[in-house]
Amino acid sequence: MARERAYLLSWLAALHPSSAVVSRAPTPDGTTSDGNALDDTAGNGTAGGWHVLTLVAGGRPLSWSLAPREVPLFQHVRQAGDTDTRAWRDAREMEAQYAHIHRHTRVLALEDDLTRVVEELRGND
Repeated sequence: MARERAYLLSWLAALHPSSAVVSRAPTPDGTTSDGNALDDTAGNGTAGGWHVLTLVAGGRPLSWSLAPREVPLFQHVRQAGDTDTRAWRDAREMEAQYAHIHRHTRVLALEDDLTRVVEELRGND
């Protein structure tokens, strides 16, 4: 399931090239997994290799954590130089994101239905 999720997120990022960005994920205390500050260039520069995918859909930024093994799937996505703190969201923020995705999906489906109805009406003229 995790592998499929990563491939779907990679595809979603390709559908949103102007807003998709991958950035380093901090640990909750603002350091890397080895305890060094995020601007430390001696380490790998990430929280254990974790990253964050962020993109805008339906006028709202959405973000997902990416495990180190998933990062290679996102080579087509712009890489940000800064750490993205959106990797650490609370349950309320996650629920708000899920609700937005659900609403946006319904709007997109409705747009398709409207287009089909308009085309049918034009065909009856």
